[in-house]
Amino acid sequence: MLGKGGMGEVYEAYDTAKGRVVALKLLHQELAGDPVYQVRFRRESQAAARIAEPHIIPIHDWGVIDGVLFIDMLRVPGVDLRTLLRKEGPLSPIRAVGIIEQIAGALDAAHAGGLVHRDIKPANILVTAADFAYLVDFGLAHTEGDSAVTMVGTAVGSYIYMAPERFDVSDVTGRADIYSLACVLHECLTGASPFPAASMNVLIRSHLSDPPPRPSMQDAGIPAGLDTVIARGMAKNPADRWPTASAMVGAARAALTGAPIPGVPAPQ
Repeated sequence: MLGKGGMGEVYEAYDTAKGRVVALKLLHQELAGDPVYQVRFRRESQAAARIAEPHIIPIHDWGVIDGVLFIDMLRVPGVDLRTLLRKEGPLSPIRAVGIIEQIAGALDAAHAGGLVHRDIKPANILVTAADFAYLVDFGLAHTEGDSAVTMVGTAVGSYIYMAPERFDVSDVTGRADIYSLACVLHECLTGASPFPAASMNVLIRSHLSDPPPRPSMQDAGIPAGLDTVIARGMAKNPADRWPTASAMVGAARAALTGAPIPGVPAPQ
């Protein structure tokens, strides 16, 4: 076993037909019993497999065996970003932006294909020894415009990075992923999640109403311009966020150099 979450478990496995080691995600059995979910699972897995972007984990195959939905993916040597942060602590601003930049490219490619990831978090970002980053779990993505996902089966850790509209019945677009990516950038810089909370109710209320945190207040070595970048990325209204993940990273790059940050100032 490589890991487990709210939707299932991931194993290192040997593909006897292709003669290769893969990462095999097995979804919880109750999901296979839902015919509507099965149709969506196959549709979105196929769409994700078509995305040719180097920072998205390639999907080899998907389907159902003995009543269990599976996704067969490339096995990448490395650790997830959550483990990396727990081991090394906060990353330098330039390293943090470098990793987020790669994931932004993956997200923009997915959004261009009409897919919303919906579960951007450090545990779903793999980082190799050379700091090459991959975004995983695209087989569980949803088509843009789908309403907010049900919270049943959602891993508790996912709530830490969840956009405000995810707690409502409004449509969910790629800007929900941008909100989550801004949360991950904050954690890379500070080593802490944006809204540390003792309870789920407090956490949800923070996403809905609390102002975005300012990482430069936690560490003087973090450029103050990154506060503005993260604040716009975490705007409560999706329309106020960066238009693309790469636009957010471009602004972060400017903040690292002290140059003026492109784009409209973040809403207060």
